[in-house]
Amino acid sequence: MVILHFNNIFLLFLLCCFLFLDSASSDSKTDELINDICRATTDYGFCYKVFHQNIKSPSTDIIGLSRITIDQGIINATNSLNYVGNLLRHEDDPNKQFLLIHCLYGYDGALGSFYIASYNLDRGNFVELLHSVRMGPIHMRKCLSIFAFSPVLGERNIIMSNLMTMAVITAINLNRPHKRHHVID
Repeated sequence: MVILHFNNIFLLFLLCCFLFLDSASSDSKTDELINDICRATTDYGFCYKVFHQNIKSPSTDIIGLSRITIDQGIINATNSLNYVGNLLRHEDDPNKQFLLIHCLYGYDGALGSFYIASYNLDRGNFVELLHSVRMGPIHMRKCLSIFAFSPVLGERNIIMSNLMTMAVITAINLNRPHKRHHVID
């Protein structure tokens, strides 16, 4: 009986901790920024999830949200670059190899754009940051024709596109200092 009572108290304690930690993930100002950014994207749910899974402080400003988009872009581009390289190593069809090589260049260019964006964010150079994140989609055009024979790569392209959109939206707002706490669609 005492063990059962202790287990119930322990479960109640865990539930309270979970609810407290979940509600402390972001404050209202940060949540407003996240909601405004995500409403300007084509996939609100994806955007919201990325921010909330990677937020480091409840009071994250637009610079911190930009850091999340860039870091997640680097991670995704790196993983996708490795995935495309693996597909290429196992592909015998010369036409598909050609497409995969173009896609490889696309992800490599997108990765470079995110690294340059990270460099510019660290230095507070928001104009160059915006320029670099706007280059990502240009590089990724090389990979759009892959949808036809690789649904997994098609999904990766969609994720990358969403991350690039999030990065562009945050960068635009970083270039509007008087609007840094209110996102512009």
